[in-house]
Amino acid sequence: MAFPTPFALLIPLAFAAADGVPAFNVEPTCKGGLDSPGLNERYSRCLVEEKEARGKLEAGWSKYPAADRTQCSDTARMGTPSYVELLTCLEMARDAAKMKLK
Repeated sequence: MAFPTPFALLIPLAFAAADGVPAFNVEPTCKGGLDSPGLNERYSRCLVEEKEARGKLEAGWSKYPAADRTQCSDTARMGTPSYVELLTCLEMARDAAKMKLK
């Protein structure tokens, strides 16, 4: 009986991340420093920025290469997840690819 290679086991994970914008709980990301002045204003602004970034991701998700979507989704999940970080990663990957073409 043949066992699947480790790479074969990772394929479903790659496609899952590439299918659609991942669902993140951004509240811990936005809470950051719990006891600092201006927390409510910064928290609210952060939630708005995360929501806007998710909207941009949903609108343009299929325009990014699947490999970039997977890699950036994995990166954005590290620590406290962030749609802003995911969007930034995808934009940087896109811009780097354009530079390679020149």
